Amino acid sequence: MLLSAVMGLVPVVGVFEVLVALVVLLAIRYYVRTASFWTSRGVMSKSGVPILGSAPALLMQTEYRGTIMQKFYREARAKNEPCVGLFVGSQPSLLVVDQDMLRSVLVKDFSHFMDRGMAFDRHREPLTANLFNIEGAEWRALRHKLTPTFTSGKMRNMFPLVQACADELTAVLAAEAASGRPVEMFELLARFTTDIIGSCAFGIQANALKDPNSEFRAMGRQAFDMNILQTFFSVVMPKALPYVKAIFPNVRLINKSVADFFTRQASVLGATFEENVEYRQKNKVVRHDFVDILMQLKSKNSGDTDGIDADILPAQAFVFFLAGFETSSSTLGNVMTELAHNPDVQDKVRAEVERVLAKHNGNITYEALGELTYMEQVIDETMRLYPAASNMARVANEDYVLPTTTADGKPAVLPKGIKVIIPIFALHRDPEFYPEPDKFNPDNFTEEAKRSRPHFAFMPFGEGPRICIGLRFAMMQMKSGLATILRSYRVLPVEGANDYPPVFEERTFVTKVKGGNKVILRAL
Repeated sequence: MLLSAVMGLVPVVGVFEVLVALVVLLAIRYYVRTASFWTSRGVMSKSGVPILGSAPALLMQTEYRGTIMQKFYREARAKNEPCVGLFVGSQPSLLVVDQDMLRSVLVKDFSHFMDRGMAFDRHREPLTANLFNIEGAEWRALRHKLTPTFTSGKMRNMFPLVQACADELTAVLAAEAASGRPVEMFELLARFTTDIIGSCAFGIQANALKDPNSEFRAMGRQAFDMNILQTFFSVVMPKALPYVKAIFPNVRLINKSVADFFTRQASVLGATFEENVEYRQKNKVVRHDFVDILMQLKSKNSGDTDGIDADILPAQAFVFFLAGFETSSSTLGNVMTELAHNPDVQDKVRAEVERVLAKHNGNITYEALGELTYMEQVIDETMRLYPAASNMARVANEDYVLPTTTADGKPAVLPKGIKVIIPIFALHRDPEFYPEPDKFNPDNFTEEAKRSRPHFAFMPFGEGPRICIGLRFAMMQMKSGLATILRSYRVLPVEGANDYPPVFEERTFVTKVKGGNKVILRAL
């Protein structure tokens, strides 16, 4: 109606004037719609500008997502507000600040906020219908079936596969150290974690450590290279994706080359799943990997509800790969940077590694990793400063009563379908929870320090029933890599090669720092 009224002016005035009028009318419409949406609910509001919303930098990818939300968080904290109402594009979103409200959204009232609100297309892009994205009862059922995959017992069985990759890492480290050149640790450790996930998720040798340009590593890089359009439909308007794809079928959430590659790698889990089961059973092949575990789930009385459909298995292997290699390698790269600039901490971790491994005949074992408690503090502190996910989201699946009141004193209601943002980076850098919040200090994670702050002040893996299912696996591979490096090498900074403290990349799904994580490795 608005558009037809404006277009009726074209014969009278010029096209330019009509466009100006349209922009003005859209701006007025945006202002009217946003001006009272949050304030009428007693919520502090940041309305922003038409189309781009409260945080234009978020859509334009001109600033790190964590610091964008940190500004809103700090302003709300200073005013003692439990939450702040935003507009991401034209979509209203609620940023949660208060610890009690965080507990309600993530745990206490989880049934109201079960879904992430991420875009996925199970028909045209089946790899997107994975555990991270799917919703409601489907998510709950799949999560229940997959949870036993990541128990400590399963991790212990899988550990030899991880350590085999660590042995490969040892050879690569020796060559890098001998060269005397700066080593880009993020890239090296991404190759390490790629090999681990290739082995554990797909049952194959990815050979990324041996070949930096291996296809597996190349596809891993592409998988996280999201353009503005992909970001828009993934983050801002996921519900619009089916309508857009109906008109523009080439619009994709995952690059086609990446999807084709991982579908091909996961084919043993899909179309030829039964053949793979038959082969492994006939030849008594047992690797204790993700493939074995999925086979066990699939073979549970294939017709009953305890089993798992073969056609959804490739998507689960795909998300296991994505979640497992990039997040761990970025964390490990940042650990290397921090240890290079904090030699006292590095010495303390190395001393712990030497002491613990001496008790295990000099071997890195699953049990030895469990004893590396100070190393875990170092990893936790790194994830505090550089959380892989700077923010996470939930969506209200029904109307929800807020801890605020309307102008007439009635309880305010958050409408169904509104996205709720959890500002992880901002929480991790809150000075009330962490003295000197921008400083690297593993003592933030002593048992005493952890008891002194609220539970939801640290959420590198998320929290509640939808917490990262693979957190044990992530810690296992990170500890294995760190122990392998620190037992043999001193990590030194490269003067002038990196900003310190690091500056964050703007266009990245997983938190990364500009300039990478270059260090010098010196053999002990």
